[in-house]
Amino acid sequence: MSDASVSSAYPLDNVLGADSDRGTVLEMQTGLFALGYNRAKGSGTAEPIADDLLTLEDHARAMARHTYRDAFDPALHPQDAMHKREYDRDMAARVEAENGEAHAVANLRDAETKLAKTPRAGAKPMANRWLLAGFVSTIAITCAPTIHDVLFHNLGDDGLAWFFSLLCAGLLAIMVTLAIISGRRTSLTWIGVAAGIALGIGLGALRLSSADGAAEVLLAVGFTIVEVAAVLLLEWLASGLRNSEHRWEQFKVVEDEAVNAHAAAQTDLSRWEARVKDLDAKVNRRIAMVEDRHNRNIHLPELEAVAVKAVRDGYSAGIAENLGRLRAVGRRV
Repeated sequence: MSDASVSSAYPLDNVLGADSDRGTVLEMQTGLFALGYNRAKGSGTAEPIADDLLTLEDHARAMARHTYRDAFDPALHPQDAMHKREYDRDMAARVEAENGEAHAVANLRDAETKLAKTPRAGAKPMANRWLLAGFVSTIAITCAPTIHDVLFHNLGDDGLAWFFSLLCAGLLAIMVTLAIISGRRTSLTWIGVAAGIALGIGLGALRLSSADGAAEVLLAVGFTIVEVAAVLLLEWLASGLRNSEHRWEQFKVVEDEAVNAHAAAQTDLSRWEARVKDLDAKVNRRIAMVEDRHNRNIHLPELEAVAVKAVRDGYSAGIAENLGRLRAVGRRV
């Protein structure tokens, strides 16, 4: 017996622990033993005291009557009939839940097989960033001189004029590049190309309007051809990217469907498993209650005799310890 059970300040502590899983009768015996032991230890007596024994025995008989239960009999006791109906209902629900769990396991297995056979879509196709930067740079370089000559040629600081020209040309190039690359409406993808070509032709017209001599005319035509070619090449790149994205979306839809079906099957299985676990707990509690009733259905005189013996044994153990302590003190003196 642990020190905590015999050194309690209150003699009735731990007499009957309802939460113990040792069984009600054994818990009663253990608690009554502790009660008798504590009573003897608390009094410090070296010989049995009749009044104490009488009180302990009365308490033991009371505990025996408290511990006793009639046998479980639904035909005799209405409350037992209620427990039986609840038990039957839980068992029927448990059979249904087990069938549902079995179907959920089969569905999950099928979903896992389908997911394993589904081709992976992978990452979404994206245009190469370095290639896009090259297109932006090319268009910006061809546009910057025209913007400089048309908009910023009167600026006093030539360096500042070229800075603003390159900035505007860069923004214009980014706008054209992103418009062509990002266009996804099938019937209107040509608008980006038409706008890019029109932009090149317009800038070419501006260059030709201020060209002075054959060399400048050729330079203006050359810049226009480069801009138009860059726009057409960019559209070719965007067309390939759109086709790749379309194929990727088809794979992605199938993959997402398989992943979602697997997740739904896993969730359904978890729900059925939780249901079975909950019903198992309910059924086990009712079985434990019936077993406890069976174990406590001992003839009351026999149960009282067991209780009295347990409290007497505890009382005797406490007196024996008191005697040992007194003899040890006598030897030291």
